[in-house]
Amino acid sequence: MKTCYIFGAAPTPEVSWIHVAPDEEDAVICADGGYQLARRAGIKPDWLVGDFDSNRETVDFDQVIRVKPEKDDTDIYLAVSHGRKLGYTRFVIYGALGGRFDHSIANVQMLKGMIKEGIQITLLDAQNEVTAMMDTSIEIPKSDFRYFSLFSLTEVCEGVTIKGGAYPLTDYTLTSDFPLGVSNEVAEEKAAVSVKKGILLVIRSKDAHPNEKNSI
Repeated sequence: MKTCYIFGAAPTPEVSWIHVAPDEEDAVICADGGYQLARRAGIKPDWLVGDFDSNRETVDFDQVIRVKPEKDDTDIYLAVSHGRKLGYTRFVIYGALGGRFDHSIANVQMLKGMIKEGIQITLLDAQNEVTAMMDTSIEIPKSDFRYFSLFSLTEVCEGVTIKGGAYPLTDYTLTSDFPLGVSNEVAEEKAAVSVKKGILLVIRSKDAHPNEKNSI
């Protein structure tokens, strides 16, 4: 499935975990300072989008969409919107987490709004993979992402079922005011997650850095 890769400006000290090899039908869009992240990762963008308030370098690029800093949309949202105009419905975004907390929340809210319109977005950093699911089922394979957590982005998520997880659920109602779904693990070769009604935030996480501790 063709994919639009987007690079944001969140601090990303290490880039060795970024593995992007776009096909001819894919696109790469840099949102403002995400231009530096893409360059450090050895990725050549097709488009640059943003107000360029976080890009301190001179932009010498043909396909640039400049907007005024006084705007309603974040630069990453503008990049996704441009990708949609190009015909993409699947997005993978780097540099969208771990910087300013308000922008991380904005990106999570974007997942909620976009999934309602049939747009699938995945946010990635060195330790986490974040996406959303609505009224559907997914499989989570056992991988380097040891943990998975589910959060209700709608007021309630009805009919939540987890099979193959260390902490199974059957036809459960998750609410947005209690984090019951945090820090599960794939106990078999894969786990199956389904929700009958509502939007779930799905976060897959690796173990913390050896010098750090997991805490909940």
